[in-house]
Amino acid sequence: MPAYAPAVGAVLLVCSLTTGLTGCAAPQKSVEKSAEEIEEVTEAAPLPESASSPTAAVTATAKATVPAPQPDYFREGVNTATSAVSIGQTAQSQDDWKLAAARWRKAIADLQKVPADSPNHALAQQKIKEYQQHLISAEASAAGKTASPAARIAASVASDGRKATIPIVGRRGGIPLVSATMQGQNGKHTFEMLFDTGASGTLITPSMANTLGVVVVGEVQVTIADGSVVALPIGYLDFIEVGGLRQESITVAIGGDVALLGQDFYGAYGLAINQDSIALY
Repeated sequence: MPAYAPAVGAVLLVCSLTTGLTGCAAPQKSVEKSAEEIEEVTEAAPLPESASSPTAAVTATAKATVPAPQPDYFREGVNTATSAVSIGQTAQSQDDWKLAAARWRKAIADLQKVPADSPNHALAQQKIKEYQQHLISAEASAAGKTASPAARIAASVASDGRKATIPIVGRRGGIPLVSATMQGQNGKHTFEMLFDTGASGTLITPSMANTLGVVVVGEVQVTIADGSVVALPIGYLDFIEVGGLRQESITVAIGGDVALLGQDFYGAYGLAINQDSIALY
């Protein structure tokens, strides 16, 4: 039989069923044979599922291929920590500090959920330690207690990466003046110093050295503002602490009548000088 015979039989059968016209009918034998062939073709090539229900097929495919979005726990934690910092900066009551502490706890919980395969996992672990120190300080303030010195220093570490915020107590010739606490053989004392971004080393005055009990151990050649080179005595301090940032066993030069906080103290950090404070990053 020719290859197109089943198609012809199908047309005749449809014509007969839909119109009821006897003129479309084929001989019984031919119709029966065509029906058999149609049945075989139907069994061999079933109708695609998408043709019977295109919308259902597309919906099923979309559900199978599009994964559910995963929360960005790292970003949520950092955002919550930023909120906690803002609350702490304006806190005036124990309730304010309780709210700040709650935000720190949530920030820590969010960062603990950052997956191990996340590119932010290592940074999240670092921030968890920082936020835990913030939490200690906030909880102490909420309870009406004073946090330990270590916790107070750690609390100056903001969620944006700041390591210290140094208040500016004044200016001299446009240069910020900051308060620095130092310790020598005669104990701990606080002085005002110029935060001089052009000074490579820290300089204290002879009167400051006498008050602190600094022992001179040598001298250093330094270039002063007029370009000349002078020799200045040097000595050691147990530490210098400014704005919560502390450097221990630091060498200072002694001379002049103005104290300068140099890059040997803060040079490892980026800085931003604002109107009333200096942020170290």
